[in-house]
Amino acid sequence: MRSTSAIVALQARTLLATAALFASTPLQAARYEIDPVATKTTYETTYLGFIPVRGAFTRMTGFLNYEPAKPVAEREPSIHVIIDATTLTPTNFDSESKRQMLRGPAFFNVDRFPTIEFKSIRFRYEGDKLVAIDGNITLVGVTKPATLTVMKSGCEPASSAKAARCMASTELTVKRFEFGMKGWSGTVSDEVKIAVELVATIASEEKPTPPATTTATTATTATTTATTATTAVPTADPKENK
Repeated sequence: MRSTSAIVALQARTLLATAALFASTPLQAARYEIDPVATKTTYETTYLGFIPVRGAFTRMTGFLNYEPAKPVAEREPSIHVIIDATTLTPTNFDSESKRQMLRGPAFFNVDRFPTIEFKSIRFRYEGDKLVAIDGNITLVGVTKPATLTVMKSGCEPASSAKAARCMASTELTVKRFEFGMKGWSGTVSDEVKIAVELVATIASEEKPTPPATTTATTATTATTTATTATTAVPTADPKENK
């Protein structure tokens, strides 16, 4: 009986150690969905070197994986942005002919390439402040390295009025000639600045990995069994020693 109780107790300790290992596994990152209505995306270049040419993309989707409550060193963030290029709308010098020109083969070629995408590789910080996101941008079917400069960013917790969300003011500059966008190359600037006022609303909260819960429950049961077994060990009958 004593040998049996010792084995049960050893098994319980092993299960408890395994449970502790799983429990120490980092939580999954919270997933935020980019709000296509609240997010604002604009572009700007120049005509004849000094006349601003501005416009907007009125729809953007995507997701952000982020852990704002964790220390910077423990975060594993990522972002994937998808701009609907077919929603391009000039905000100055607007006309149907200008829209058709900018959406056409000489510029964004939206019939063939309806989206502009950015996928992150690395988030860069100065102390606790997010300052840049390195990644790749795909524009008119060509993918090149790009860096999103982050001017300001922050996340707010959920309240009774709204869900948790993250916001950021970002911008990047691309050289359109490198992507094959060579329309009006003598009069419209090579550099195009794309600015994004990003709003992302939480879609799922951080949750522990399932094995931790299962193992911990098993370990608790085993501990109870071990305690019961130890308590149940009978003392030696004095008559047996006679």
